[in-house]
Amino acid sequence: MIENIADEKIVVTGGTGFLGRYVVEELTLKGVIPTVLTRDTTTKVFEKSNGKPNLFEIDLLDFYSVKKFIEEFRPDRIIHLAGYTYPASEESGFLETFNYKATAKLLDAAGSVKVKKIILIGTADEYGFQTCPQVETMAAMPVSEYAISKNKAVNYALSANRTDRLPVVVLRPFTIYGIGQPGKMFVSQAVECAVRGIPFEMSKGEQKRDLLFVTDFVNAIIRFLTVSGVEGEVFNVGSGQAIALKTLAQKIWKIARADEKLLKIGARPTGGNELHDTQADIAKISRTLGWQPKVSLDEGLKIVIENAIKNLR
Repeated sequence: MIENIADEKIVVTGGTGFLGRYVVEELTLKGVIPTVLTRDTTTKVFEKSNGKPNLFEIDLLDFYSVKKFIEEFRPDRIIHLAGYTYPASEESGFLETFNYKATAKLLDAAGSVKVKKIILIGTADEYGFQTCPQVETMAAMPVSEYAISKNKAVNYALSANRTDRLPVVVLRPFTIYGIGQPGKMFVSQAVECAVRGIPFEMSKGEQKRDLLFVTDFVNAIIRFLTVSGVEGEVFNVGSGQAIALKTLAQKIWKIARADEKLLKIGARPTGGNELHDTQADIAKISRTLGWQPKVSLDEGLKIVIENAIKNLR
């Protein structure tokens, strides 16, 4: 059943980040003015948006304030996007503190006020080094500190669903890319070098990744936010296709018409956490929502590259 969210109070964490900005934009286009939890209410990231969200200043690590806000505001739905891939401080265990413990406190608070739906973002890295395609029935085998912290949050949420009927849906994104992606990501780095004429040193690039354009992922988030009967489930969100990073880099170079001599495949070693392949089995999300990616890899890369070229002028 499709639910109407137009008049509901929707809270978004991580709303000022790469993915969050797209989610907020899509919600406002649908007539929803979400409340974005942020540590910086002076942020300028929404200046060019079609609609402006409400900004509420809060630190998700301030568990008392988070609980107080949820109990007083009483949101109808929560999209929890906030998280760190790499430690934001030198504090030992920061990823577990933020990705797991802060998430658990938020879920506890949400359960106490009987929210209608919570969208929780996991990660394809929870599957670890398992064979492709990765399917939701596989046991999680996280390797990195990041993946372990995210998987702890997912397990906590699913346990709360079983014991307390917490209305949470877990989405496991694969490699999301698009305009505005952080510069440390592979596509962003490769595109930047290609359009600026800078050498791009990479590994042999034999490892494969499943890439999904950001608007396709946002579409899945909004669909799950408004569809009932999916609580307590985990869904892969990817393209269902895998491409070797060296092939991806060559594709970027071709679309950008960059100098082939600047693409240095094999110039650096492959890190241990990079060796695995990722490819989503998307049968479950397709069966449940009728969802399929709309933006092909070539189309998505062209959009990103054209935007990068425009920003050079």
